[in-house]
This record gives sequence, C-alpha cells and structure tokens, in this order.
Amino acid sequence: MSNHDLKSVDQGLSDQSELDQPALSQLRIPLRWRWTALVGFAVTIAVAVLYMIILDIERDAWLQNQATQAELQVERLSDELKLPLLSGSSSETGVAVQRFLHKVPTVLGVLIHLPNGSNQSFGSVESSAPVLQQMVANPAADQSVIRLPLQELWYAKAAMFDQTSMGIVAVRFSEQQWGRIANKLTQEILTAAVFVVLFSALLVFWIAGRMSEPIEMLAVAAAKVSDGDYQVQLKVSGNDELSDALRQFNVMVRALAHKEALRDVFGRYLNPKLVSDVFESADVDMSSRRQEVSVLFADMVNFAPFSESTDTSKVVAVLNQYFELFHHIISHFGGHVDKYIGDAVMVVFNHPLADEQHARRAAMAALAMAVACQKLATQGHDGEPIRFRFGLNCGQAIVGNIGAVQRLEYTVIGDAVNVASRMTGLGDGNELIMSRQTFDLLGADFNFDSIGMCDIKGLKHAMEVGRVREANQAARLAIDVVVAAAFESWEGQADA
Repeated sequence: MSNHDLKSVDQGLSDQSELDQPALSQLRIPLRWRWTALVGFAVTIAVAVLYMIILDIERDAWLQNQATQAELQVERLSDELKLPLLSGSSSETGVAVQRFLHKVPTVLGVLIHLPNGSNQSFGSVESSAPVLQQMVANPAADQSVIRLPLQELWYAKAAMFDQTSMGIVAVRFSEQQWGRIANKLTQEILTAAVFVVLFSALLVFWIAGRMSEPIEMLAVAAAKVSDGDYQVQLKVSGNDELSDALRQFNVMVRALAHKEALRDVFGRYLNPKLVSDVFESADVDMSSRRQEVSVLFADMVNFAPFSESTDTSKVVAVLNQYFELFHHIISHFGGHVDKYIGDAVMVVFNHPLADEQHARRAAMAALAMAVACQKLATQGHDGEPIRFRFGLNCGQAIVGNIGAVQRLEYTVIGDAVNVASRMTGLGDGNELIMSRQTFDLLGADFNFDSIGMCDIKGLKHAMEVGRVREANQAARLAIDVVVAAAFESWEGQADA
C-alpha cells in the first residue's frame, strides 16, 4: 500500500460536513409533547391538591369565625327567651324569635325544645329535632354554646333561669357566605392555575424542544450512517450529557469512516471479500483447506518487446487500461483478481464467493475480456493491437495463507492453478484455451475446437486441450452487454 493512498484516506477523513436534517417520516410522539403533557398533568394535579388544601384551611377559618359569631347570637337569643319561656307564653316566644330572625339575616331557622318534650320551630329547621332530643341529656348543654353534629350549621344552648332549664334553643345559620367565599376562591385559584399550567407547559415545551433537537439530529445522523454515509458530523455546543453524546457520535463516525476507507484501500491490494470479513468479524475462518475453483489467467502477448520499446509511464498506463476493463468484467461474473503478475492477471472463481456455475462464468469472463481487447485495440510495439492470451482450468486447489510470518498472502495454489497458467502458452492472442475436462463443465452455448493431446508440465498424463468460443448469438449478445457496461464504467471513471 502506498503512502499516497494512506494520506488520501486521512485527508478525506479530516473534512467535516454539516448535517442536513431531513424530516422524520415515521409515526411517533415527539419527546417535547410527552414532557409537556407529563408536566402539565403534574402541575394540574399539584394545583388541584393545593386548591383542596387551601379550601379546607379557608373553611376551617370561616367556621371558627362563624362559631364565634354564632356563640354571641345564640347567647343573645337565649337571654331574650328566658322570660317568655318562664311564663310559658308561646306568643311572646314567637315574637321574640321573629324579631331575632329579622335582625340577624344570616339565621335561617330557630328550634326550641321545651322540657315537656315539645318543640317550637321557626324558619327552616328540617330534621333537627332528633338531635336536639339527644342534646337534652348532654351535660355541656347547660354550660355553653355548642355546634350540633348536623350537616347544616346548628348551634344550641340551654336557656337557664335560676339553675333551671327553660328549654334548649338551637339556631341554624346560613352557609351562603361560605359559598360566596368558596366561589371567589375557586375562580382566583382556577385563573392562577390556568396561568401556571400554560406557562409551565410552554416553558417545558421550549426546554424539551431544545433538549430533543440534538436527539433528533442524532437519530437522523444515525440513519445516514446506517445507509453508509460516514461524512456526517454533528454540530456540538454546550457542556452537558447531550453534547457529550454528540461529541462521541462524531468520534464514532470518524472511526467508522476511517475503517471504511482503510477497507476500500486494502481491498485494492488484497482479496476484497477477505478484507470485508476481517473488518466485520475477528472470527473469520482463514485456515487452509482444499476447494474446487476455476482459475483464469490472462497474459499479454509480446509484452517483453513492447515494454522495451515503449516509455515506462505508457506501459503502466496501457496495462492499467486493460486491467481496469478486466476488473469490471471479472466482478460482473463473480470472480476476483487474486493477483497481478507483471503483464498477467490471475483470477479465481468460486472463492471466496461460492458459485455453482463458476466454470461457466469464468469462461464467459474470459471471452468478454477478449472482446474488450479487440474493442480497445491499443497498438503495441509493432503497430499491432495489444492482445491477451487466456487459459482456464477447473480443479481442486489449496486455499490458504502462503508466505512468511511478517508477510502473508491469502491465495490459491496447486495443480489447478499451474494447469491454468500453462494453458495460456498454448493459444494465440484473444484465444481462450482449456482442457476437454474443464469444457465439459461449461454447459451449452460454447464450442470446443480441439488442438489435440498436449503434455502439460507437472502432469504425468497428456490431456486434450482446445480453443473455446461462444456457440450462438445469445451468448455473444450477453458478452457484448457486459463489455459495453465495462467500457461505460471505465469511461465514467476516466471523466471523473
């Protein structure tokens, strides 16, 4: 790997872009609305509880004040009724009570319980007699004014004359004043509550919005990163937990971008599938094993005289042109470049990506590469177009780590590789050579022009080899489509 590539990676990672925030389309309840509803509910409950407490305190205070006033009024009435009760004149008693009701408008009714068990009632005295009957035996009745245990406001006192009870006087007072006080208090508290709830809701909505904004930015950015955009960088401000999360997210994205860039750079030099597996998991299986593969060699014809008579930069440029086209074609058919050997390229099919039709795809790739050479038609040292010879073989090979501890190469070796390499020397430019045994694995759409039995170096027995070409228009059309796509992609990279 060159220093230039590594510098390009680091330079690209140093650039930061501002985040474009697309609207989130998924159905959801925003955090600011949840917090607003929660705080609004909590404030409403708190105000309601506070209202009940205040109302209770105010009622206790009013009842205490009412008791003080009632004691004076009941004492006054009982004193006025002593003589009428002593004389037994019911008319005088009625006059005194009516005069009292006229002077004290807060009194709704008066009930007098006589010692003989009879009652005299004036005004509204519903259902009070049974309680007054019980009060007769109450020792406190002849001592002071007491409030009767009724829902209404009843206060009673024994009318005493010379230590003798003339009867029990009970007075019912109106609660209308408390109703006015309670209504006024309710209106004031309700007005204050509405103001407090609205103010707190708006404040919480604004605060929650400020808090949820970086969270929404984080969600949008995470979605972009999941789609492969590693240039996302969030704007960070503040010194709280949210700003720390945004800073760490930016660090994470830069680390992912660096990892992805390194993967791309290493993928240019090593097996892309292997690089991807290593980056994705530390448990990737890189142990050596035997596997059936199809090995394709492409070797440039007359490279030695071309390189001797041509400027070095042009030699490299020409090779890169052809290898770039070859790469697009090879990738389309599912193979991968195992290595470049000077002017030759070694391609492997069925490793690391499994492919049941690897032999057929390898043959299609070789024929497409030959068509691409004819279409490019770059001139060599003698004015003739540059051509490549292609050799293909299918068989068992050893897949494993080859090399020293400090420098390993994960590649394929064995007779299948050697035979494929030997096949390139048996043909001419833009010809695909393979054995009859490999040809039988291709299936339909191919013709085999036998060269005859050939002795292959490294093998004990001779094998029949021949030239392979497409057999019909459909196969040629499929090859032309792939070649056209390869040229389009190559020209697009050149323009870029």
